[in-house]
Amino acid sequence: MIIAAAAYPLDPVATPKAYAAKQQDWAARAAAQGADLLVFPEYGRMELAALDGPDIAGDLAASLRAVDRHTAMANDVTADLAQKYRLHILAASGPVFDGGARPVNRATLFGPDGIIGHQDKQVMTRFERETWDVGPGGPLRVFDTALGKIGILICYDAEFPLLGRALADAGAEIILVPSCTDTRAGYSRVRIGAMARALENQCVLVQSPTVGDAQ
Repeated sequence: MIIAAAAYPLDPVATPKAYAAKQQDWAARAAAQGADLLVFPEYGRMELAALDGPDIAGDLAASLRAVDRHTAMANDVTADLAQKYRLHILAASGPVFDGGARPVNRATLFGPDGIIGHQDKQVMTRFERETWDVGPGGPLRVFDTALGKIGILICYDAEFPLLGRALADAGAEIILVPSCTDTRAGYSRVRIGAMARALENQCVLVQSPTVGDAQ
């Protein structure tokens, strides 16, 4: 199996067409290298807020709502690419208002035949909890795919041994770790956590980080 882990920059995409073109480029490059699985990072979908203009993108609360509004479009783009290139794709996570007053941080897994399922982040960072008021979502899941049994630990979740053990005990052979941090130290913290979970559980962990300047 070949896995493509995106070191992904967030860009101020101005139109849905521009967003789709960016996703197309990443998927095409992964497929050209023979990838079976493409993994995008945590909060990569925050760039969707730019579709509503710079004022919305620069407003913490408004940006969450904006991303949620564009999630269906982004899912359609990812589903089309997974089908076109016969890829499994973990889409970048983003805020989703799933019937509650506050959003969850959700990553959705796609296969060549459509959406396989989604995973919500379990443990919030202080910024998510205290500033954004993003909450934990549904329980941990293991997805039975043509590539094997896949689990997902979103960023900070990878630093908690019992979450990794729960996925391994449920049969996960590959655990995907999309991450988003402001500093190299934060990136390294998540990476070390992922390495520890791989060692403890004797399975493969794959980290995909955001990159670029923090604005």
